[in-house]
Amino acid sequence: MEIGPQYLMPFNKNIIKEKELSIQIYMDGFSFCTHSSQLFFDYESTPMNNYYAFKKKLEDNALLKFDRVSCIYFKRPATFVPTLLYDPSKKEKYIKQNVRLDAQFRIAEDNSINKKIKILHQVLLSEQEIFKKLYSNITFSHYTKILYNYLYREAKSKSGIVMYLHLQDNFFDVMVFEAEQLLLYNSYPYKNEGEFLYFSLAVSEELSVSQEQLSIVFLGKYNRYERYYKALENYKQKLEFNNEDEEIAFEGKNQPAPFFVNIFD
Repeated sequence: MEIGPQYLMPFNKNIIKEKELSIQIYMDGFSFCTHSSQLFFDYESTPMNNYYAFKKKLEDNALLKFDRVSCIYFKRPATFVPTLLYDPSKKEKYIKQNVRLDAQFRIAEDNSINKKIKILHQVLLSEQEIFKKLYSNITFSHYTKILYNYLYREAKSKSGIVMYLHLQDNFFDVMVFEAEQLLLYNSYPYKNEGEFLYFSLAVSEELSVSQEQLSIVFLGKYNRYERYYKALENYKQKLEFNNEDEEIAFEGKNQPAPFFVNIFD
């Protein structure tokens, strides 16, 4: 099969500026991203249960004094519920359809930029309280809210059906839009090219549209995922990559989600 050209397209991120800090919470640790650096601390070497030791480590790395601080959750998956169908008394039921409820966690809810989607996810209250104590100006959100909001603004200007792929180290997200309408959102685990192809091709076939009608857009282009780009090239003609206008000085070697290494939201 002849492979079509890979277009580089601009994608407007809200880039981290001076005096801004993005804290990203993952299953195995925290990523602290500034406009010029990225530090990753794993839970084993940097436990939060000793507040003063944790604070001292952040202080030693100049990670305490910022004008604006954003905390983005990656640790637990989110559940999307259409706002028109949303019943706040059924939050636990919505979450349990996708993941196990944890008694130590509380269910947080948020709205998409267009108020059409309720975004539910679980947060660890003790962890959140520590960050509130460290940063009086901190805000919290789930990464899928940020993804949806970016892609909603982007998809409005595109024609046809667009399948966006956001690759992380252990799983990837798929959001499919037709203009402003979200047709599908899901996340899939993967360890190799075969598993990645299985899920991504299954989604594209489920959409029941021709290759000419479907655009597939990867969010960012990173060396560590090169083999996955090439694997999908063998099956799909219309592959695109977004390319930020801003030059990123570092990819974030320890960052499980490199697309977010320079995002503030």
